Amino acid sequence: MKKKLLSIHRPKKNKFLNIEMFGHYLAGLIDGDGHISKLGHIVIFFNLSDVRNAHQLRSRLKYGKIRSVKNKKAVNLIISNKKGILLVACLIKNKLKHLSKINQYNNRLVKLFNIEKTSLDNTINWNTPWFSGFFDADGYFKIYLLNRKNRINLEVRLLAQIDQKAKVLLSQIKSKFGGYLGYRKSQNTYYYSSVSFNAMFKLLTFFDTFNLQYYRTYLKYTILRKSYVIVQNNEHLKNSGQLKLEKYLKKLNKLVLKRL
Repeated sequence: MKKKLLSIHRPKKNKFLNIEMFGHYLAGLIDGDGHISKLGHIVIFFNLSDVRNAHQLRSRLKYGKIRSVKNKKAVNLIISNKKGILLVACLIKNKLKHLSKINQYNNRLVKLFNIEKTSLDNTINWNTPWFSGFFDADGYFKIYLLNRKNRINLEVRLLAQIDQKAKVLLSQIKSKFGGYLGYRKSQNTYYYSSVSFNAMFKLLTFFDTFNLQYYRTYLKYTILRKSYVIVQNNEHLKNSGQLKLEKYLKKLNKLVLKRL
C-alpha cells in the first residue's frame, strides 16, 4: 500500500485555550483514566512520570489536591471541593463517552448536587480533542525495527496502542483510523493497535490537529512522527535513515522504561 505523506513540518503545539475544546479534552482524560467516586469526588490517575501534567491540570482548574497512590508509582488528582466539582461537571457535561463514567455522572453527581444529567450518547465526536485526552490517559506508542542485522531488508513498524476493559470505544477508534481490535483472555481486556502505516498516518494527522498534552506522550508522538517521515521518504533504506530510526527507538524505549 502506498504510504500517505505527512508534512515534514510538525504543527506548533496548542493547549486548548478554548473552554469548549478543553472540556472535550478533560472528558477524554476522565474517560481514559478517571472516575467519579460515590462521594462525588472527581479523581484522575497519573503515572508518576506524568506528575507535572497533574500539577498543570490542577493549576488550570484551580481546584484539586494531588495525592500519591499507595504501592504504585502514581498520583491521583482529586477534586473534592464543591465548587471544583461543579466546575468540572460543567466542563465535561455531554462530552463523556465511556458508559461507566456517564453512569457515575448521572447516578452520583446529579443526585448529590442536583444538576442536570449528562448525555447518554457515547458516540465519539472526532471534531474535538476528546480522543487526545483519552490517548494521553490510556495510549502508548511503539517502534519495532525488524531484520536489523540485514539492513537491506529492514522492516519498520510504528504502532499506537490502547488498552481498555470494554471494547465499545475501541471499536469506534478502529472504525475511525483502521487497525486491529484484540482481546486478551488471560487479562479479560481489549486492546486497539494501529498496525498499518495507513492507520498511523490517520492517527498522526489527528494529533497534528488536536495535540496530545502530556509532556511524555507528546514527546513520543514527535518521535513516531519523525520516524514515519523517514519511512515515507524511503530514508529507512539508507544507512543514515536507519541510524536515525535506531536513535529514535532508544529514545522511545527510555521514555517507556521511565513510565513503568
